[in-house]
Amino acid sequence: MYIFHRIRHLVRGIRHHALPIKTPTMERPVCNICGFRLIAPIEVLSEREMRSCAACGSTLRFRATVAALQSELDGDGQVRVLAQIPRRKSLRGIGMSDSGVYAHVLRQKFNYLNSFFHTRPMLDIRAPAQHYLGQFDFIVSSDVLEHVDGPTGRALSNLRALLKPGGLLVLTVPYGFHEKTIEHYPELHDYRIEGDGSHRVLVNVTEDGREQRFNNLCFHGGDGSTLELRIYSYSDLVRQLGEVGFKDIRLHGADYPEWGIIHRHQLGLPITARAA
Repeated sequence: MYIFHRIRHLVRGIRHHALPIKTPTMERPVCNICGFRLIAPIEVLSEREMRSCAACGSTLRFRATVAALQSELDGDGQVRVLAQIPRRKSLRGIGMSDSGVYAHVLRQKFNYLNSFFHTRPMLDIRAPAQHYLGQFDFIVSSDVLEHVDGPTGRALSNLRALLKPGGLLVLTVPYGFHEKTIEHYPELHDYRIEGDGSHRVLVNVTEDGREQRFNNLCFHGGDGSTLELRIYSYSDLVRQLGEVGFKDIRLHGADYPEWGIIHRHQLGLPITARAA
């Protein structure tokens, strides 16, 4: 980790003097977010959550999410360096707790707002504010919906409601190819987290008044609302997307080795869908 941060510091120091790499190749992969050469080995590039760009700190998930957005937004299937595309402020987008690695570039290129659950600008996807409805050309929701309590169909329906007709949803969630979505806490109703660290406990009072206590909780990247509540079933997710008004649902599993997008696993790949 120290070496990664040291390399990143050195790259930032030469940024203004380095020539951009115009043509990425499999031998010289380039980060499709910032445009700088990826020097990490393939074992690092292909790890979904490992920061593998020494310049911007992108991960495979970040690069794949941006690639899915780019390839579908213009409809030509092309992936480009996000930091180098022309500005298109006529396109309005919203992110759901997007990483700053790519959020600040989206903000430069589009009329884009990054929203959060606990701080401004706020978006509660369980009940989005009226002024957000039908306003966006695209939404990016990367590894968020597994933390949203309540029926999964409600959150998906509200995502559809945020989009203009024909608007694009770019979505990643943990999923498997099992038959049904696995709800870790199927009777979740009135709950809280008690304790600290590995001793944290989920205390839930069910709708009919029973108290439940769960340990061995799974948190993603921190505390607060990052508790994993479910693992989606891919087929169940696709079915629900269709039911709430999405079409052209696509799984983006192709590799782009020239952009450092190499999938060793077929779980958690980006999904795109259009608002019907």
